Amino acid sequence: MTREDARRAGIGRGALGAVQAFPRTLLTRKIFENDALEGGAWVRLRAEGTRSTLTLKQVTDSTTIDGTTEIETEVSDLHAMAEILRNVGLREVRYQENYREEWRLGEVAFDFDTWPDLPTFVEIEGPDEASVRQASALLDLDYTEARFGSVDEIYKSEAGRDILAEPTLLFADADKQASARAAVPSE
Repeated sequence: MTREDARRAGIGRGALGAVQAFPRTLLTRKIFENDALEGGAWVRLRAEGTRSTLTLKQVTDSTTIDGTTEIETEVSDLHAMAEILRNVGLREVRYQENYREEWRLGEVAFDFDTWPDLPTFVEIEGPDEASVRQASALLDLDYTEARFGSVDEIYKSEAGRDILAEPTLLFADADKQASARAAVPSE
């Protein structure tokens, strides 16, 4: 579902009672790995506009809503944290960008994510599967078509790309300029 489709469905106009948590924002992330991390886990250091986070992520089952584990904390100094991670033996293996716009309805977050070379899609996160199913139904989305796991799986299926083998995943400068123009409210 595109962001525009979801807006038409009512979330963007507040018809569902959702509140915008933050407008379309460029998020940047550095991905760190180390052979000591078990089961393909990785560490993500992400700048989210007004805050930065450090997250340990692991996908154990990309077919279920509970198949991804995240442990996250806010960090005050992104650059110092990156240096700490390098000094304790983690390797910076990827740098990625995406745009996100977030809306909240109670404990549920609707994240409209745009990644380079993919159409915008909605990620719905909630405290449990029942709340995500209910939120999906509010947007008339078929939960049986939901995808789980990490965005690299979407790149494989939609674009035939293995982004885990790409050291950078960036928007073209023209795309960033167009996005900046689109973010400026029209009068």
